[in-house]
Amino acid sequence: MSKRSVRDVPSPVALELFQPKPNVLYNLDAVAHLAGVSRRSILIYCRAGLVRPVVQPPYGVMEFTEEAIHAVRRIEHLRTVHGLDLAWLKTMFDLLDEVERLRAELRFLRNY
Repeated sequence: MSKRSVRDVPSPVALELFQPKPNVLYNLDAVAHLAGVSRRSILIYCRAGLVRPVVQPPYGVMEFTEEAIHAVRRIEHLRTVHGLDLAWLKTMFDLLDEVERLRAELRFLRNY
């Protein structure tokens, strides 16, 4: 029997490398598994507007893209490592969206 060293055990807050397939939709259970969080957490993030399902047919099936998986992992990292709550995260993501919108507008105006 060999002993496992401490270095072999991944940190609970370390981000695991994950490369989802592009143009593939994942159901709620798959996202929870791939992101390493509970289904309830994902639903809370959806309700807070931090993550959005791509498809939500009348039957209530939620599907997500690979971007949503990365977003969930990013949210979890910010919550566990930096202690940010949902209100801070929402504000931060809104500001990042606004910065990206302004950058796109600036690129458009420079090419005009």
